[in-house]
Amino acid sequence: MTGCHINAKTVVDRQNSLQPEQLYRALRAQGTPTLQFIPLLDHTKLDAVTDRQWGTFLSAVFDIWVWEDMGRVVVPLFDLTLAVWRGDLPASAQREHTALPPECQTCIARPLCNSEGQVQRTGGKSALCAGYLAFFSHSAPHMRVMRDLTRHHRSPMELMALLHQSR
Repeated sequence: MTGCHINAKTVVDRQNSLQPEQLYRALRAQGTPTLQFIPLLDHTKLDAVTDRQWGTFLSAVFDIWVWEDMGRVVVPLFDLTLAVWRGDLPASAQREHTALPPECQTCIARPLCNSEGQVQRTGGKSALCAGYLAFFSHSAPHMRVMRDLTRHHRSPMELMALLHQSR
């Protein structure tokens, strides 16, 4: 399929959020180069993902990706997270939300939830606030290394080799 970009968009609900490794590996086995995970947030439905489940899901998928698939599989949220660490944000993540509560205005993870828009917010805060913060904290050590590698004009994919050497 030349000239065609394949992108799998997967809705993460309460059930599949409990099996992040299996879901990620199944999608990867399909050969899809780009994986987007979209949280089901309709809280009128019993299968909506909670903020805690979302953070745990993202962290588990990140752990597999950083060890096995960096450079082979693109996960846009992970690219955005690295951009946050590098101070290199796309315009969509930089937009101002004056209606956000004060704690959101200065939150390090704000660019991650900025991309969701106002529809998924309750009381001004992202419905997934705690999950994004948990993921941001979990991924921080690896993101810091990738940021430092890129500052020295080196590939962030060198982190995979460093991780495997440290085993």
